Amino acid sequence: MQDFDGRTALVTGGARGIGRAVSESLGRAGAKVMVNYRSDHEAAEETARRIREAGGEAVTRQADMGDPDAVRDLVDHTRKELGPVTLLVNNAAYTHLLTHEQLTFARWQRFLRTNVDGPFLTTWAAKDDMAEAGGGAIVNVSSLSGSRARPDMIGYGTSKAALNQFTRTAGMALAPLGIRVNAVAAGMVATPRAETVDPDLRARMTRDIPLGREGTPEEIAAVVDFLLSPAAAYVTGEVVVAAGGVS
Repeated sequence: MQDFDGRTALVTGGARGIGRAVSESLGRAGAKVMVNYRSDHEAAEETARRIREAGGEAVTRQADMGDPDAVRDLVDHTRKELGPVTLLVNNAAYTHLLTHEQLTFARWQRFLRTNVDGPFLTTWAAKDDMAEAGGGAIVNVSSLSGSRARPDMIGYGTSKAALNQFTRTAGMALAPLGIRVNAVAAGMVATPRAETVDPDLRARMTRDIPLGREGTPEEIAAVVDFLLSPAAAYVTGEVVVAAGGVS
């Protein structure tokens, strides 16, 4: 387990799945955690309750990651409640399998608004605090879909490819400020969202994984923890694949 004692962490999309696992892991390691959510208030409160029951400190805050004013308010509120953000996990995402007939312009815009604009807005809202604190660490939760093409992931895959490039370039640009930016490209992970995938398709996708199974949210959280920690002090601008052997 990493040691984040006294650090303030903001986890977007922290209510369920990977976001919940990351929030709980950071809380167990001593971080003060802001659990962001867009609509699932009860799940976010449950995540915060679990952290507090384990001896950690956590609060929740609603914000739509594509809304600049809401993101600024989220970071300001986190600073007031818990202290300046020096650990940021951009996990909130809009995820859907859509055929080209189903992919409307409105949905295309939502993919980019949540999955690309969101990480940009949170990073830009928090980077001054990180610089003043002497540095910080950011992890963007990406996907294997950012480098592997699927016909039903036009919008999602494009947004994650953009997020990967944002990670690489922001990692270079913010390095002089002591801010590291990395990403985790997750493969198939057993999350509540995965439960909505057609069972036959999910089974076929799982069979293609060399390790023979889906990952768990906790396994992705462990990679996030490493990239946020001093153990990864010489790692920035990287997209680390965690996909059970799929590349």
